[in-house]
Amino acid sequence: MWGAVPGGRCRLRSGHPDLWDSGKVTSAIPGATYAGRTLGSRTRVYWRVQVWSGAHRTSDWSAPAAFETGLTKATDWRARWITHPEWRLSEKEIEPVVVKLPRTTARYLRLDVTRLGLPLKESVDARTWRLQLGEIDVRDGQTGATGLARGARVTASETYTIRKTYEPALAVDGLTNSSLQTAAGYSSAAHTSADASATPVTLTLDLKSAETFDQVALYPRADVLTDDGKVPNFPVDYALSAADAATGPFTPLTQVTGQQPPKPYLPAGLPLLADDFTLPHGIRSARLYIAGLGIYDATLNGEPVSDAVLEPANTDYRDRVQYATYDVTDRLRTGANTLGVALGNGMSDVVSTADRYRKLYGNISDPKLAAQLEITLADGSRRVVSSGDNWRTTLGPTTSSNWYGGEDYDARREIPHWNDPKGDHRTWDHAVTVAAPGTADAPAALSARETAPIRVVETLTGKEVAGAAGSRVFDLGRNIAGWPEITVSATAGTEVRVYPAESLKDGHAFQSISNVGAPLWDSYTTRDSRTATWHPAFSYHGFRYLELKGLPDGATVTVRGLVLRTDNTSAGDFTSSDPLINGIHGIIRRAIEGNMMSVLTDCPSREKLGWLEQDQLVFPALAANYDMQAYLRKIVRDMADAQTADGLIPSTVPEYTSLPGAYRNDSNWGGSFVLVPWQLYATYGDRDILRTYYPRMRQYAAFLKTQVSAGILDYGLGDWFTPDHTFPRAVAGTYGYWRVVDALSRIAAVLGDDTAAADYRTEADTSAQALAAKYYDTATGTFGGGGQGAEALALDMGAYPAGEKDRLLTHFTASVEAAGYHVRLGEISLPSAFRVLSSAGRDDIVYRIATQTTSPSYGYQVLAGNTTLGESWDGGPSQSQNHFMLGAIDSWFTSRIAGLGQTTDSVGYRELLADPAVEGDLTSASASYRTPYGLGRTDWTRTGDTFRLTVDVPAGSTAEIHVPAGDGNVTAPTGARPLRTTPTETVYETGSGHWTFRSTLPPTTP
Repeated sequence: MWGAVPGGRCRLRSGHPDLWDSGKVTSAIPGATYAGRTLGSRTRVYWRVQVWSGAHRTSDWSAPAAFETGLTKATDWRARWITHPEWRLSEKEIEPVVVKLPRTTARYLRLDVTRLGLPLKESVDARTWRLQLGEIDVRDGQTGATGLARGARVTASETYTIRKTYEPALAVDGLTNSSLQTAAGYSSAAHTSADASATPVTLTLDLKSAETFDQVALYPRADVLTDDGKVPNFPVDYALSAADAATGPFTPLTQVTGQQPPKPYLPAGLPLLADDFTLPHGIRSARLYIAGLGIYDATLNGEPVSDAVLEPANTDYRDRVQYATYDVTDRLRTGANTLGVALGNGMSDVVSTADRYRKLYGNISDPKLAAQLEITLADGSRRVVSSGDNWRTTLGPTTSSNWYGGEDYDARREIPHWNDPKGDHRTWDHAVTVAAPGTADAPAALSARETAPIRVVETLTGKEVAGAAGSRVFDLGRNIAGWPEITVSATAGTEVRVYPAESLKDGHAFQSISNVGAPLWDSYTTRDSRTATWHPAFSYHGFRYLELKGLPDGATVTVRGLVLRTDNTSAGDFTSSDPLINGIHGIIRRAIEGNMMSVLTDCPSREKLGWLEQDQLVFPALAANYDMQAYLRKIVRDMADAQTADGLIPSTVPEYTSLPGAYRNDSNWGGSFVLVPWQLYATYGDRDILRTYYPRMRQYAAFLKTQVSAGILDYGLGDWFTPDHTFPRAVAGTYGYWRVVDALSRIAAVLGDDTAAADYRTEADTSAQALAAKYYDTATGTFGGGGQGAEALALDMGAYPAGEKDRLLTHFTASVEAAGYHVRLGEISLPSAFRVLSSAGRDDIVYRIATQTTSPSYGYQVLAGNTTLGESWDGGPSQSQNHFMLGAIDSWFTSRIAGLGQTTDSVGYRELLADPAVEGDLTSASASYRTPYGLGRTDWTRTGDTFRLTVDVPAGSTAEIHVPAGDGNVTAPTGARPLRTTPTETVYETGSGHWTFRSTLPPTTP
């Protein structure tokens, strides 16, 4: 029953709901789809349930529960998008210094710089002077001609060359804004002072033919500012001259002295926005509806509006921006109030920082805010405080925030009481209204947040360890995704740089080139000598170690790590008698946690992108550890938003950068759009997600089919990234296509589209047969050249001739055994290998794989001290050390070692499966999982030849329980119905309840 206010709770208790009475719903899955009156915005809804058992026993009514709808229509929003006037970067152009010259015709132009501009702190303890120019444009003002130097040959007297970033030729590439592209321009070598008069820095431009010009435009570096917010490294004293030959003579054209740097492109700080308002006595309720880009940090009267951080969630901001609703009733007060919001760049505005790490860059949206505070007073009247140009704004103490390169904070710029009523905002600028994200014709939808937010879920204290001279290094004890936090006392103006890393090398934070590729750091500059605590607010990192530089003698500092993740509820647990297996489970679970941000990322240290393949490949492990239903529904919607007109699902979603070729289009990545909804249905009984996206899934399958030839899809990344270089790419591509159409056949059947179900089944069978015909060698009984990965995929999809399965399986298992139970598999074939071995009754082999301790293996990573699963099999620091893509074995721990799963035909754990694999010298294992029906649990122990298994089956479900027994003698509880007996086990069927079985096992072999 559902009821709405006013009177909703009372109506429910009286048995007269005013919204909907479902009546008695017969369903295999607990739940019912709302079919009552349309719910409008701001509606508080009360509901309660009653259940019936199979024996027609009726429960008591549950206590009334409640939820509240948000702003469900665009017209509900009175708020305007606003920002600081200087943060309309998408409307700004780089302002060059235009030097006027006598009108000249010449082939060669020379720039001689004798005094360099404002220096940068390239290291925390030293300032460096350079000449840096984003572009040199030669123009003729009389004719309006520009770009006369584009493509010129540039000769430099000195250069600091970094390929594709700083090269002399990049000064004439036509790209003027270094904050929006990789090419930063030209840079000289480092100088220790501004005076270069003894040996001027000279650039000579060969225009390749004589050109007529009367202006030279010098564009500054645009991606970074000095500490006081000015353009660095722009020339102060310089001369321009021209010649007809490279050897001269050069005729002087002009001499410039005392040149002031041009106006910066970037503002000196990130925006602070505030609105002051007053309220009478008697506040009944208040809701803040807020969206912001890139990241917003909202406060009321100086206190956070919630414990959610890094809001909003990552989406394709051109299509959808999520808003959040906060109950802020207890944060308001009678009289003066202040709503304050700080903005950071987040993923929507990633500046291309040439000196710091940048995985990608681009301005999807300037930082902006839309906020609407709705207050209901005691007399029932409403007040609305909404963002508009009446708000005030200034530039705050966060001087730079980059999603990848780090964040800078200068406490000297702090404004006391800026976000509470004690502050004075009268001297601040007025905010400016700006367009909504998206386009005028297709503005981005404001969509309510549909998952748990990111929160600080744990705090770790850093322990100081030995570091290199000039640094202080702290170890948090394990690898995390989160915020480095420092508490420091040092002299005013001290800049402390914090370098996060997953490992150390020679006493320094090891930010390997193959992992992050360039330095990343956060910096904090002290306001005064008092102790202060700070952490970044608009970005995060992956790290275990923190190296601090810039601390003077006598400074005191402590370090903590604030662990961040989407606060999904833990769904289950696992443990066993083997510390090694428990350790493997631990590093996999922590890797899932470290990448469980607003999208499932591949790593927190390097990419932070939503690579899709792992969502479906490792789904069983994800779901066994955390409640993933709402979270993955959001990610599926992200996929739908990213789908192109021709049906492609990009490999990274949201698609913040368009990757080339197979990195954007691979059936095992895009196939998540079909496979994840199917997995959500199988795990949670979520039929709605199938129905919602079925047409779009079919569109994706049709797109893939255009790449299929005679049943084979020979395109993609192969078995990423397998150590077996003989793996045929077409096997992985076709396997991905097969899984898509195989799943669509099942989905179509569930939705009653029988014709499509049959057609997709035919397509799946055709692909399997085509691979068998092309890659199966009947002479040797091998597939795809005999590599482990190709054979695992073939066995998983049935790509072998009739009657050849056992022969192929024998070769595959022999290959694993011959490798000392090490696997030469990539992430695509890895889950298949475990499925194939378990279904063939070879859990003993999986156990041997799991318990290897030499490289490459899971156990090697545990013994090497890794605390999260690595990207590569050896888990080394040359790649990310916080990756869950190889974590498929964790679901084997739960479903086979502990034996907790659901039967093949079960949906939503309607029929629990308890089927433990008692392997090796294991003496116990247990697992629990919160199914849609309630908590299921298995727990077994082995003492000598005595085996004991207990199973908890939640109410409303049944169970199929496999009890290992060497002699067929099992002691079963009353009510357990035997189904069958084999030489190794007896199988029972039970209803809900707590069940205990005992049996005798054959003696273990040494």
